[in-house]
Amino acid sequence: MRRLLATVGTLGVVGYGGAIGYLKVSEIDLVYHPAERAVSAPAPAWGLNHRSVTYPSADGTKLNAWVIRADSANDNGYWMLVCHGNYGNIGYGERPEFYAYATATGLNLLAFDYRGFGESAGVPEERGLYADAEASYRYLVDSLGVRPERVILFGHSLGSGVATELATRVPAAGLVIEGGYTSVPDRGAELYPWLPVRAIASQRFASIDKVAALTLPKVYLHSPSDDIIPFQHGEQVFAAAAHPKRFVSVKGGHMLAFREDRATYFGAIRALVDSLRAASVDRP
Repeated sequence: MRRLLATVGTLGVVGYGGAIGYLKVSEIDLVYHPAERAVSAPAPAWGLNHRSVTYPSADGTKLNAWVIRADSANDNGYWMLVCHGNYGNIGYGERPEFYAYATATGLNLLAFDYRGFGESAGVPEERGLYADAEASYRYLVDSLGVRPERVILFGHSLGSGVATELATRVPAAGLVIEGGYTSVPDRGAELYPWLPVRAIASQRFASIDKVAALTLPKVYLHSPSDDIIPFQHGEQVFAAAAHPKRFVSVKGGHMLAFREDRATYFGAIRALVDSLRAASVDRP
């Protein structure tokens, strides 16, 4: 019996160690899902005034992006730098629909693909994504001539951590976060509670540790029915964030709040832009 128990114990330890090893080896594949690399043009029905551009990240990695302009009669002069989630590229799924609704508010957009996504070169990893977001910001400011006080940083899902980090590095008018998490290890520990995720994770995106130092205006959008990033993550990040800030509960889950609760979702973004415009008028 003792020998049997020892064997079972040994097998348990080996199995647990194997699970840890698999998680460590597979971490990049678990965090990033580029899927189809070819970027499809947006459907004509969305009427996007877009063009594809390329520029280098800090290490020379080629990045691909779409410059999407609002209708000239509706252009409010602000630009939103879009940091998308961990699946697919800038043309994936309902993203063109999101761009159409966003430009309808008068915003111009720069939507870029991280390294290893879409037609951007390289392999995704945390520090590289931060560099790619900063390079995209520099393209907006240096190549397109957009003033920093006209740039709103936007991050959805995985992109929430990218946009939050970018806000610690560059001046911007505001920050909009949808479906944000406290950190990737925190979410991983919820999904794999029997494994020491926090101890072994190399991809961290720890927004919860950064938001207290961000003094730019911030809007946090989150759906109580989000089954990918639980609502409490958004609440915790918001609670840790410095003022000024606003939390907006939206319907539609993790992916479709911009469609299913369009008035609330884009109403919050319009309100942010209106407040920025009012502040710029009042500024001497």
